[in-house]
Amino acid sequence: MKPLAAVLGLASVANAHTLFTTLFINGKNQGDGTCVRMPHDGATANGPVEPVTSEDMACGRDGDKPVAFTCPAPRAATVTFEFRMYSTGEKPGAIADGHLGPCAVYVKKVEDMSKDKPAGPGWFKIWEDGLDAKTGKWCVDRLMEKNGLLSVDLPAGLPAGYYLLRPEILALHNAPAGDPQFYTGCAQVFVQEGPEEDLEMPSEKQVSIPGYVNPATPGLTFDIYNKPLPPYPMPGPEVYIPTSNAPAAELEQKQGVAPSDCLVTNANWCGKPLGAYGGQEGCWAAVEGCYSQSQTCWDSAPPSGDANCKVWQDYCKQTEAACTAKNFEGPPTFSGRENLAKVPGEIPKPWNKAFKGVDGGAGGETSRLTATTGAAGTSAAVEEKPATPTTTTTTLTAISSRPTSMSSKAAPAPTATWAVSQSPGGRCGAGPGPPEARAGGAKAARLGSVAGPRGRAGG
Repeated sequence: MKPLAAVLGLASVANAHTLFTTLFINGKNQGDGTCVRMPHDGATANGPVEPVTSEDMACGRDGDKPVAFTCPAPRAATVTFEFRMYSTGEKPGAIADGHLGPCAVYVKKVEDMSKDKPAGPGWFKIWEDGLDAKTGKWCVDRLMEKNGLLSVDLPAGLPAGYYLLRPEILALHNAPAGDPQFYTGCAQVFVQEGPEEDLEMPSEKQVSIPGYVNPATPGLTFDIYNKPLPPYPMPGPEVYIPTSNAPAAELEQKQGVAPSDCLVTNANWCGKPLGAYGGQEGCWAAVEGCYSQSQTCWDSAPPSGDANCKVWQDYCKQTEAACTAKNFEGPPTFSGRENLAKVPGEIPKPWNKAFKGVDGGAGGETSRLTATTGAAGTSAAVEEKPATPTTTTTTLTAISSRPTSMSSKAAPAPTATWAVSQSPGGRCGAGPGPPEARAGGAKAARLGSVAGPRGRAGG
């Protein structure tokens, strides 16, 4: 029987699919899998969503299940989505060369991240990129040139609150055979500041997912092998950029806040400090508690990796060794180091920007943007700078969501391990926003970075 790692590796090479694994906010790595909803099955995680009429189209397989952490983002932040062919990043590659097609980014505002369903109405598109008729290149070509990193600006007109961000890739290599392949997932984000009014948008700009496309949608049946290629009909609604002249309001995040005392994190899991103890009984109780946390880490690790579960397990072994040596005063000082998968390249600036109609954006050949008018009468085809009146602070009342705890005895090591090159990790959070956004009073928040690979090449 072939080792599991070998089987997964062969599967990934054969299919050469892709998976959204990692979110960056203003260039800061939030950690592999942190705040990201993705499939739980690592062996098939980078496969396409099927069928296009399923509820999985909203946030991917298992995307209806919220993760424990929601990443804070300043107003008008630049967010970057990393797509990987190998979900842990142990090998380079974003997606196979032949998987050509368009990309888009959708947004949905939610009130309760733990209860509101991603599937259904309320989605709108803030960015798209299709076929450049002049060069013959697709969005996927540009994505591969940027090492699987796709950056977009969040509209300054988004009110503060909770949002699902949904990057989407549509691969058309098998479209002539009736097999358009969607790759998507969702990031949970809290926009810290925005106009003090409700999010309103024209009905024609809102769509339901699923429902915004069907197997007969022209953009899903397009034959990329025709020469010369006709203009590509982008699927879904036109890009909509909400705007407002309302005063800025800053909200306090209540849901999905990462605990401040995490010793190490892995995706959406937090290693909490062991309580002080003295004596044999307290020492062994701490060991049991440590391994219980370790088991939860292993069980909850997403396809993007479990490297920091190993970091925590080493700490448990250190604590156990001290008890065995009859050193019953503790706990030992945690000296582990968080690991992050290596970022494949520089974080790119947004391209095809809908805000200003440049770089092939509004009015160009790879995306569509109609000038729309927000509630305050501002044209949405021009980038709206946040209003600078006095900022007010409002507290959200939704309940906080926390990681689910699981009790068990000492955690076994995983059944298969992979050697993965790592780069040093550190605490990370949203970087500073653009000057005009910072003027509105948004404050960058800290969120623990998360570690890297568990070797699932999957799919």
